[in-house]
Amino acid sequence: MHSATKHQLGLEEIRAVVAASCAPDTEVTGIEELTGGTFNTAYRITLGPSGRTAVLKISPPPATPLLTYEHGLMRTETEFYRLVGTQTEVTVPRVIAADFDRRLVDGDYLLMSHLPGTGWDRARAGLSDADQARLRRDLGELTGRLRAVRGTGFGYPQHGPAPTWRAAFGRMLDDVLADAGRYAVTLPVDPAQLLALVRERAWLLDAVTVPSLVHFDLWEGNVLLTEEAGRPAISGVIDGERAFWGDPLADLVSPSLFGDIAADANFLAGYRSVVGPDFEITPEAAGRIDLYRVYLDLIMLVEATPRGYDPAGHEPFAELVRTDLHAALERLRAVPVAPPAD
Repeated sequence: MHSATKHQLGLEEIRAVVAASCAPDTEVTGIEELTGGTFNTAYRITLGPSGRTAVLKISPPPATPLLTYEHGLMRTETEFYRLVGTQTEVTVPRVIAADFDRRLVDGDYLLMSHLPGTGWDRARAGLSDADQARLRRDLGELTGRLRAVRGTGFGYPQHGPAPTWRAAFGRMLDDVLADAGRYAVTLPVDPAQLLALVRERAWLLDAVTVPSLVHFDLWEGNVLLTEEAGRPAISGVIDGERAFWGDPLADLVSPSLFGDIAADANFLAGYRSVVGPDFEITPEAAGRIDLYRVYLDLIMLVEATPRGYDPAGHEPFAELVRTDLHAALERLRAVPVAPPAD
C-alpha cells in the first residue's frame, strides 16, 4: 500500500486514545511506528509509570481502496484475539480497548498488549535445522488448538453468517473475482473457467458442518519467536484480522505457502498431537486445501493493485503466486465432479 494511504497519528491523538482506554494516571512515554505492515498503521507505545508496552493499530483512512473482505477488519481482529485468548492456550495479544465509532481518530483502532518476540521470517537465518524442526512441530500444535474455537455461522464475521460452508466460500470467491474486475486486475486464468471448475468440486465443502475459527494468515511473519531456556520458542501469534468461520483445514495453507503441508512431517506431528493421531490428509481433504489455496492466491494477486505495490519489485512474488495457482487448479481438475458413491 502506498504510505500516503496509511494513517499517521500525532502525539495528541495517541494520547487521546490512551486516555480513553487506560487508567487515569497512564502517560505516553514513548512512541515507535512499527514498519513492515502493508495495511494498517501500528505504533508500539511505552506507557508510564509502569513502563509496559502496548501496540496501537489504526485502520486505513476511509478513502483507501479495499478488497470486499477487507471492510471492518479491525472488528474481526479484535474478536479473534478475545476468542482465542479466552478459549485456547494459544498466546495472542490481549485486547486493552477497541473503538469503531471514529470519534478520536479517523479510523477504527485496537489497543492491545505488546507480545515480545521477533517474526519467525526474520529470525529464520539464525535457526538450526533442529530448531526449525521443533518449531514446525510447535506451529502444528498451535494450529490444531485454534480448531477449538467454534461459531454458529460460516464466513467473514464482518459480512454476516452464511448457513453452510459451501455458500460462504462461494461468496468469498465471488467477491475476490469481483474485486479483480473492479480494479482491472488481469488474472492468469479466465475467471469464468475458474468458477466453473471450483463449483463442480464444491461438493468437497459439504463435509464441513461446524464453523471453526480460521486465522488464514499463519505464515512465519505472523508467528513471533523468543528465546526460552536457551533455545527459540514461539511466543505468540499476531495479525488475526483476516480470520473467518469455516473449515479448519484452511489454516493448513499459509503455514506451507507455495509448499506442500502433507510433506511437512514435523508440522503434522504437532497437529496430530492435538486433533488426534488418526488425522490424515485424504484426497478429499487435499482437494479442499487446494480450493483454499486458489482463494488465497487470488487475494494475493488482486490486492497488489489497490495497495499500489511496485509492479517490478513485486513481480518475483507474483510469479510464485501464479505458479501456485496453476498447480492447485491442475490438481483440482483431477478431482471428481461428484462425490463417490457410497
